[in-house]
Amino acid sequence: MSRIWTIARRDVKALFDQPTGYVLLIVFLAVNAFLFFRNAYIMNVASLRPMLDMLPWIFLFFVPAVAMRTIAEDNRGGVLEVVLAQPLSEAELLLGKYLGSVIVLLIALAVTLPIPLGLTLGSRLPWGPVVAQYAGAGLLAAAFAGIGVWASSLGKSQITAFILSVAVMFVLILVGLDPLLVGLGPTLGGIAARLGVLSHFQSMSRGVLALRDVLYFLSVAAIFLVLAYAVLMRRRLAPGSAATRQLRLGTVLLAAVVIGLNLAGGEIGGRLDLTPGHAYTLSPATRKIARAAPDIVTITLYASTALPEQFTLNERDVRDLLHDLKSASGGKVRVLERDPASDSAAARDAQALGIVPVQFNVVGQSSLQVKEGYFGLVVQYADKHRTIPFVRETNDLEYTLASDIQEMTRTRRPVVALLADSAAGSYADFRQELEKNYTVETPDLSDSAATLDSVSTLVIASGLDTVPAAEQLKVAAWLAKGGKALFLASGMVVIPQVPFARQRKLDWNAVLEPYGVRVGHDMVYDLRANQLVGVPTSFGQVFRPYPFFLRAVSTRASPVDADLSEISLPWTSSVDTLASKTCVAVPLLVTTTAAGDEAGEAMINPDQNYATTNLARRILAVGVTPKKGRTGPRLVVVGDAMAANDMVVERSPANLAFALNAVDWLTQQNGLIEIRAKNRLPPPLLFSSNALRDAVKYANLIVLPVLVAAWGLVRLVKRRRLAAIPYRREADA
Repeated sequence: MSRIWTIARRDVKALFDQPTGYVLLIVFLAVNAFLFFRNAYIMNVASLRPMLDMLPWIFLFFVPAVAMRTIAEDNRGGVLEVVLAQPLSEAELLLGKYLGSVIVLLIALAVTLPIPLGLTLGSRLPWGPVVAQYAGAGLLAAAFAGIGVWASSLGKSQITAFILSVAVMFVLILVGLDPLLVGLGPTLGGIAARLGVLSHFQSMSRGVLALRDVLYFLSVAAIFLVLAYAVLMRRRLAPGSAATRQLRLGTVLLAAVVIGLNLAGGEIGGRLDLTPGHAYTLSPATRKIARAAPDIVTITLYASTALPEQFTLNERDVRDLLHDLKSASGGKVRVLERDPASDSAAARDAQALGIVPVQFNVVGQSSLQVKEGYFGLVVQYADKHRTIPFVRETNDLEYTLASDIQEMTRTRRPVVALLADSAAGSYADFRQELEKNYTVETPDLSDSAATLDSVSTLVIASGLDTVPAAEQLKVAAWLAKGGKALFLASGMVVIPQVPFARQRKLDWNAVLEPYGVRVGHDMVYDLRANQLVGVPTSFGQVFRPYPFFLRAVSTRASPVDADLSEISLPWTSSVDTLASKTCVAVPLLVTTTAAGDEAGEAMINPDQNYATTNLARRILAVGVTPKKGRTGPRLVVVGDAMAANDMVVERSPANLAFALNAVDWLTQQNGLIEIRAKNRLPPPLLFSSNALRDAVKYANLIVLPVLVAAWGLVRLVKRRRLAAIPYRREADA
């Protein structure tokens, strides 16, 4: 091992004893930072995904440039024969050269660490995914380094080694993509997809270290190192000799074993989920629901063998989820897979259950083809079934399956009363989601005979100025008995055609105030956390920040918002907390410290000037619970009547998750909250100022490469001065 380390250290030192090493490092840092910040600041999220998405393409040229000299340089200079004449084996030489290349690549990755460190200045960056992402990047570098060392072992030309390694890496990156799969059959297409680099690397870039992905990258490095070892050994072995034939046979067998291992990668389990809340791991609540099923639940996956590349990760997630669900159920969940594309009986069954083929546009080398594919799920229990016609994303799939199993296997459903007036907009999507787990009713409170006795949770979305006193009294009496309610109400009436907003009379405040909460008669704006809206101009539509469309920040203080980073609140009012003898209010959603408000009457133009005085953090939603030893209601109050209507949740699915979480928490269905609240979205970037935002960007884009250049210059000048000192024998000295 000491010989391997000596060779690796010598190679690393040799690279940084020349300007080449510093030039490569500076170019890598500058290109990586430029591509990252160009995308990250547009998306405005704290995630390394923009860097990881481009890293394989940057490595396509950076890794060959690092590895091309490893063996080819020694071979061209005649050093290789001298080195191998020493008590040093070909394997030790090869591993030393390979380790040196990997160390250089890991140094390059380590120097990019100021990027995530800079992101922490504008967000609560979760470090679990960052660790997994850097581990994945290191494994990708190790695999590509093996290819580079192999190409360098084939001859004396570094340029040839560079071109050859770029070509091989390029094939591994592209294999499995749709342009190459056009014309391939389902079997060949599936094989090509599993042998490609991107599907394995993208899984790690999400924050999940799967054993099959680790084995893939290690096996790629192993194959090419074995090939390089065979090239070196041919120098000693006579052509056509028994030893040569054994070496060739052993290399072929090892390559076949490794390829077979990767083709069977779908059967290899085991993964380390480092995402916040273990977003890719089954929740304990899901395990409990699956084990509690009174009889067998069958989940059938209707999937075509060849799906477009963009669904590769979704397909892996679905299969992993079904495998985990089956294992956790104790035999209560049975999983079946059928391919309607090749089985006519499966196609008929799928159609009868509501699963139809979906068309995909697949771009070929010289054509655009339209293909059909199936990727749907059916959950069956006794004579009941629930169908997911096509799984487009997996963020809420665990919740959907768990709630379907719970719904079909339980005997009684809680009742939710939904009262949404016309001024709050349509709540059809919210109602549809509620009906998956609850019996949803719309009682007429104006009817003297109507009661709320059978209701578990009341949802009120109110945008009207006044509410009849009889309805207020009925709700107030129900809350006094310990009722549970979600209030979505605004303190201002918006007239978007003007555009103008005015203060409204909010009768529901009289019901809420005894419990320490009140919706303010104002409209809040946030100069830092807001959304972009299209504004028409003389030269077309432009997008600009609209402070009245807030990105409300989650406090993560309750199960309602524990795993949500933010939701969208258009034209929202503040929520005030008051002194109460019976209840305590906890903020759930707040603004940043750059928030102000307008009261009375206000213009709401996107391009108007906003007051920058009296800016402070405002509360936008609270959760109310009884004090210890007291009786009282459980409430969630949001200062926006439109917070979960169809128009808003279409743009912001997190709003729907927040409202459903609130209902589940109020109804004490906390298990469902735990499942749904798995938020796979990265936190938003909220720098305290544009100056800090630019400082983080240019520190990585300019300052860091300059520091590396300065370090290299000092080291090279020092080395040149040492080289200029005349050689003197020790005796003369």
